[in-house]
Amino acid sequence: MKGVGAMDEQGNAERLVREATRFSAERPHWVRPSYDGFGLVNLPWSILASLGGELEGQPVSPAIWPSELADGIEAVLLVIIDGLGYERLQRALAEGETPGLARLAREGILFPLTSVFPSTTVAALTTLATGCPPSQHGLLGFTVFLREFGMLSNLLLWSPLGRFPSYASLGLEPRSFLPVPTIAERAARAGIHATVVSPEAFRDTPLTKMQAAGAEFRGYRTPGEFVAQVHAALVRPGRQLVTAYWDTLDTLGHFVGPESAAWRIEFRQFDRLLADELLARLPRRNLLVVITADHGMVSLDPARQRPLTDPALLAELRVPPAGERRAVYLHPVTGAEESVQARLTALAGEDGWVSSRDELFAQGLFGPLPYHPEALHRVGELVLIAVEGAGFPWDPPGASGRVFLGAHAGLEAVEQLVPCLIWRP
Repeated sequence: MKGVGAMDEQGNAERLVREATRFSAERPHWVRPSYDGFGLVNLPWSILASLGGELEGQPVSPAIWPSELADGIEAVLLVIIDGLGYERLQRALAEGETPGLARLAREGILFPLTSVFPSTTVAALTTLATGCPPSQHGLLGFTVFLREFGMLSNLLLWSPLGRFPSYASLGLEPRSFLPVPTIAERAARAGIHATVVSPEAFRDTPLTKMQAAGAEFRGYRTPGEFVAQVHAALVRPGRQLVTAYWDTLDTLGHFVGPESAAWRIEFRQFDRLLADELLARLPRRNLLVVITADHGMVSLDPARQRPLTDPALLAELRVPPAGERRAVYLHPVTGAEESVQARLTALAGEDGWVSSRDELFAQGLFGPLPYHPEALHRVGELVLIAVEGAGFPWDPPGASGRVFLGAHAGLEAVEQLVPCLIWRP
């Protein structure tokens, strides 16, 4: 995996993934999410297999995942960098901005995987936590209409829009909302101890209770504590799966842009933290390190933001627009489907693609069967997907309407392709 041979392997792997996930000739910059060997959904199964766990899902294709990676492995460290796309990482490596990651890529192997659709945190992180696609785990976007509660709901907070803090505050159990086992729960059945290292502020959130079920949670408040908590988890004897989550690049990307000076400085700082502290002082050697992300990010073009504020459009919807600003779910009232589609098509122009929900499920964009029993209901009958730097925001009445400079959820390669960097100390 080292030297010129590794570079050849990486180039071949990237070509294979891009060829296998090409969306269409009409949209060459779009990527079709893979659920059959070239996507994030496959990564947890490869990791579990390397630790001797039982496989109940498809691992990463052996065409890009070297078989010798699992030799002698007793622990896996999975580092998830929220919002770091493969193409953005490649550019940083070429420009010499991240020497630590560059060294790891030279000594290991780096190739892209696809995110999921929509390529957004709640859907993709749940896929990494379960090894199941959105079509099966049911967390299908930032906001969705939940028939169970009769409300348009924020899945990141597991709460209704503009009302009480969360459904958990009413005594409901978040873990019961997720219908599939987590990888941590599966690991425990195989005698593998799982740990999640994540910001302390996320410790008791409903989403953490879903995604980290079965794992020991270690919170951090500072970069130093992040490193210390990962090392403390790895010190434990026996087979270990440690997942370390870093969220600041995604936050900065949204509010100051993924090309901003602040984002680049933050990335350089994390590169030093990763290479000079986290991986330079590892407490064990029988370890496989996997670095990935949940999605990439698109720089939004201010001139191509088209808010969904048309009263005539909103009057023909059963509930307000849901999903994401780059993958909008729309629920027309009965009989208004054609009218809503016509309004959306006119609004979007060249900046968006309007498709039926049924077509997207038939194409497998959300993942394969068997579907979560509410999956079709949580995605509106029509879906509006943004092109390039466009966006279609909708803000609830009274919301502050913060300006976003970066976003994701769509099918552009910069948001769909994520890195998979594999390294052994």
